Amino acid sequence: MLKGIKVTVCVFISLLILVWLVCGLLLNHAKELKLAQHTLTHPWLMEHYQVTDIPVDHGWLLADQFFIEIDAQLYVNAQPKLRLNRPLLGGILLDDMIVLASDDNLILFDTQGQYISVLGAAELIPAEIQNIGLHHGLPVLQTRTGMWLGNPILDDWELISLQGVSWSESVPIPASTMDELRQQFAAYGVKLDTLVADLHNGRFFGEQGRWLIDALLLLIVMLAAHGIYAITIKS
Repeated sequence: MLKGIKVTVCVFISLLILVWLVCGLLLNHAKELKLAQHTLTHPWLMEHYQVTDIPVDHGWLLADQFFIEIDAQLYVNAQPKLRLNRPLLGGILLDDMIVLASDDNLILFDTQGQYISVLGAAELIPAEIQNIGLHHGLPVLQTRTGMWLGNPILDDWELISLQGVSWSESVPIPASTMDELRQQFAAYGVKLDTLVADLHNGRFFGEQGRWLIDALLLLIVMLAAHGIYAITIKS
């Protein structure tokens, strides 16, 4: 019985070492093997990595277009549109144009959800934006330096104190949009280089996985030291 347990433990440790070494070898040649270009979509793996979990539950509904930011990616009606340099703070519908705000620029879309352009410091947009709203049809920016009232074409801003501003507020993501996002995330899958790296450093097994790899490396060091010692004694 004891002998069988020892054999099982030895086989398990040997398999761990083999997997660790193979993953290290693959990572050394990840670029040549183009591991980043391959994705895995096995249901169990997707669930393990929580690929289909949507990390946000609110967005902005403007002119029947739903805007959501997920991991610095801006989605319009669950379709990826562009990368964001700064977090999205809100948006307004200004005549026939949608204006989204981050803390340092304004992002313009048409009412069909098509990207137009970005306005920033070069276009005299006030800095350190905290929120965006409307006051009698005109855009208002709340910033760290105060409240700014703009004109309909966003090229002139006046520092002013206003009451009754309709500030941008996020709303829950509709179930249909959430389902579309999950389908898109599932299609992306898990990149092969991510899986190999997580197996190699132990993160695939959670927080305890790092300690497992540490123990494995310590065992390899001990075996190597024992081998060197045994060779030295015999010689």
